[in-house]
Amino acid sequence: MNLRALNHQLGSEGTKPLYLIQGGERLLVDEALRLVLEHAVGDPGDALAVTRVDMAESAVKARDVISACRAIGLFNPKTAVVVRAAEQLDEKRRVSDRDELANYADKPQRGATLILVASKLNGSSRLSKRIKKHGTILSFDPLKQREVPGWLQQEARAQGHRLDGPTARLIGELVGNTLLQLRLVMDQLSLYVGRGAPITSDAVEAVLASTRAHSIFELVDAVGERRVQDALTHLNAMLDHREQPLRILAMLVRHYRLLWQVWAARHQGHSKDSLAKALRIHPFQAKKLWAQAPKFDEPSLRVAVEQLYASDCFLKSSGLDNNTVLERLIMELCA
Repeated sequence: MNLRALNHQLGSEGTKPLYLIQGGERLLVDEALRLVLEHAVGDPGDALAVTRVDMAESAVKARDVISACRAIGLFNPKTAVVVRAAEQLDEKRRVSDRDELANYADKPQRGATLILVASKLNGSSRLSKRIKKHGTILSFDPLKQREVPGWLQQEARAQGHRLDGPTARLIGELVGNTLLQLRLVMDQLSLYVGRGAPITSDAVEAVLASTRAHSIFELVDAVGERRVQDALTHLNAMLDHREQPLRILAMLVRHYRLLWQVWAARHQGHSKDSLAKALRIHPFQAKKLWAQAPKFDEPSLRVAVEQLYASDCFLKSSGLDNNTVLERLIMELCA
């Protein structure tokens, strides 16, 4: 269920006594929680109507959650209880808490809305089955990378801007698929271009120049141009900012795949202008790849792909330090 459908359901059917809101996309989880609270008690910030507990705290027990649900009074005929870190209930030490909450789910307090918020709760547990029977389970997983451009274009329209497909794909490549970060970047772009103006690749370059996401773009450029010192500088900056090693590797793999395609296209007599459309990339990306391609030949590109594959295996299974694996890869690619 998306947020629009959830809002419509809450408006037409009202709130249910039990909710499980789970998933890795924090932005959507938080917005779903806000919608449920608004329909349940009116003001999500009302401390008298909303009780918030965290199952990550060892002192918090199921009886505390249930007591809060039953605390219906004269001045608060409706109440909501939000339980964060509810995935803790899947742990063995929480079996009794899980069973108590499952029992409560069979006879929930009238006027109370219990909302469990989790990264993911075991769907085969009795608690999950009780929530599904008497309430609603909402799951919000991160967007797939291919879905990001469409989300960005929808967000741009909502803010009154035009955003073409290649530029939307560029933003997704630079920023990733985390909606919180994508929305922040879209807000920055909206302020940068001004009311009603289109969001262009030049604006993306200017806004992302000071962000860590831009380092990915700078890294692949430095590697493609075989500037080993610059490449290592960008790599270490990204690792210092806790960029995921596999995401860095994925961007390098994509760059070399495109580089090989551009190299082949040059040798087949294609023009630079036809590449952007054929490869579905932004024209300025095609321009840079076009300039980098003559520095390679087919054997060197084949070796690079083998090095990328070997590094993928090392990152996933060798137990070697990720930083060392990536630094060695960069030096090999730039050699």
